[in-house]
Amino acid sequence: MPIRAAANRPRSCLAAFLEELRAKRYSSSLERQSSWSLAWLFSHLREEGVRDLRDAREAHLVSFARVLRQAPRGTPLSAATQSLYLQRVRSFFAFLVRRGLLLTSPAADLTLPVSSPLPRTVLSERQAEKLMSAPPAWTKTGKRDRAILETFYGTGIRRGECGRLDVGDIDLRERTLLVRNGKGRKDRIVPLPARAALALDAYLRDVRPLLLKRSGEQALFLTAWWGKRLSEVSLSFQLRRHARAAGIPAVHPHALRHTCATHLLRGGADIRHVQEILGHRHVRTTAIYTRVQIEDLREVVRRCHPRERARRRAAPGLRMGVSWPRRQRTRSILTSPRTPR
Repeated sequence: MPIRAAANRPRSCLAAFLEELRAKRYSSSLERQSSWSLAWLFSHLREEGVRDLRDAREAHLVSFARVLRQAPRGTPLSAATQSLYLQRVRSFFAFLVRRGLLLTSPAADLTLPVSSPLPRTVLSERQAEKLMSAPPAWTKTGKRDRAILETFYGTGIRRGECGRLDVGDIDLRERTLLVRNGKGRKDRIVPLPARAALALDAYLRDVRPLLLKRSGEQALFLTAWWGKRLSEVSLSFQLRRHARAAGIPAVHPHALRHTCATHLLRGGADIRHVQEILGHRHVRTTAIYTRVQIEDLREVVRRCHPRERARRRAAPGLRMGVSWPRRQRTRSILTSPRTPR
């Protein structure tokens, strides 16, 4: 059905939009997000009495943004999630303009919520070490999961990129990993740290042949029962399971991406190199995806500020967090009994 004839059929427009995303090789997660957010939008437009997308106005979309903030379906949505949903709405109406269904997009001037640029979870080096050691090394799935965790933490790849890895994407001799069809449909080569290479070598040598059910299967990480490609949902589930076993708060694969970048920068890596590893188009994105803990700032001030250096020379025993002794004269005045006149 031509899209012009589908003006009063939002579902047909959505199907055409999703087909364009697939044709342009966008990720499956972006496709799912578009489907969820636009289905919610269509439901809201019906409640507003809008049956034809050509009748949608900016006021209707502002009302939808208000609904996202109120989150009537249960758990409140974060500002980042609200912004993501509204970005999908913007892209959808821009698609309708390109196809000639609309003259202008009612979502062009839609204001997006401002979210915190800092990642919510960054593990310490000790926590990361505990997490890497959480999967049991004597079981098949334990060796597989150790390889998964070391790959996440060692390379900083995204969950979808990890799920798409094939055996041919790993070069253990050169210790490199080929990330195919990353964000922005770009490929990149990422170096493998030694621990990640060892974990992958053990998995490929000892475990994957036992999990393999079909000789033609190219997926790197396989399920334990069916020998099929491990899904993105399963990758997140295994990570959360091992995080709980290690006594670490709930961790998402993207948290290991933040952790990898943050630890690289703390170790002295140049931000341009981290940008290439993470596959960011702009270096400012790399700066947003990492964060400097307040403890690091305190240490920089303590080590570098001239007043702090002078203080250490004058009183070598004093450290940050130790209060200065109050003056004796002030204490005696405040605590001495009042003398009668």
